[in-house]
Amino acid sequence: MQIKRFEAKDIPEALRLVKEALGEDAIILSTRKIKNPSLRPNQPVGSKVEVVAASDLGAESLPFYPIQFKGPDRAKEPPQPAASLEEDSFLKGMLARGMVPEFVDGLGKEIQALRQKPGWVRPSNFFQEFLRSRVMEMVDVFNPLITGAKIWAFIGPTGVGKTTTLAKLAAHFSLRMGKKITMVTIDTYRIGAVEQLRTYSRILGLPLEVPLSPQELKGVIEKSTGQDLLLIDTAGRNPNDTAMLQELRDFLTVHPHIENHLLLSATTKDRDLAQMVQRFRILPIESYIITKIDETEEYVPILNQLLRFKRPLSYLTNGQRVPEDIELATKGRVANLILNQIQWN
Repeated sequence: MQIKRFEAKDIPEALRLVKEALGEDAIILSTRKIKNPSLRPNQPVGSKVEVVAASDLGAESLPFYPIQFKGPDRAKEPPQPAASLEEDSFLKGMLARGMVPEFVDGLGKEIQALRQKPGWVRPSNFFQEFLRSRVMEMVDVFNPLITGAKIWAFIGPTGVGKTTTLAKLAAHFSLRMGKKITMVTIDTYRIGAVEQLRTYSRILGLPLEVPLSPQELKGVIEKSTGQDLLLIDTAGRNPNDTAMLQELRDFLTVHPHIENHLLLSATTKDRDLAQMVQRFRILPIESYIITKIDETEEYVPILNQLLRFKRPLSYLTNGQRVPEDIELATKGRVANLILNQIQWN
């Protein structure tokens, strides 16, 4: 199976592009209107249509939305084997849930290869276990075990939960693991931000530093050589504001050992997540931390970012309690989040 996404000003133009790229026997998998349809440079802003189409499904595949390039009298397709119908239903379902077409394309090719092996019989629950194994194979996870001094900065858009996540990790590493922690905030924009972190530092009995410039932050880092972990809170940044992102970069490049962890909310739409990741890549990203997984049941957008922008996932957060509502990410946990939202019967 070859699956491609097309962007055009209207449906007729999109169908022309599909025909040129995939041929007259292409089938349409999905269509939708989009705004700001691309992150490519110099892409004009405006409403367009997105069409996902496929070709080369083979003689046994299901023609669920054929394009009538040959006119209304196109010959009726022959009946399809049950195994092929189930495969195409599975692939179409993954696309309908918003999984990136390239990933679904790879699933289709692997299933076709399995079906062509002599004597192969599809096991029960094959599609569930096949998807589980491929998600676990494609997603990277990261266990940030502290060995030596570490400096972690938490970056991301506004309202994603950076300060609360920092407090959870500070409590975990200080109270449960006995690490020497210094809390740092460079968030002097948000009303009450410093006081919020000062409250956490007082409760936990940890020092708090509030540098007002990149040079002051460098000084804080240099004098904290006896600490196991410096946790740096940052102001939420609008990913569309280049100046604010550059200011953040000025702070977080003052020391070569600063590791940047990008926080993303599980409640954010796929296209917005893609834009956020793209813009915050102005800084090197050590890992993703996904917050608010308890506030949604739609996890495919998060999976898509892990597939599009290959960086490991370190933590998941699922509530406001400090320090309870945070967990190390595992491949199995991510796979379960994805599979549990799918109705298989």
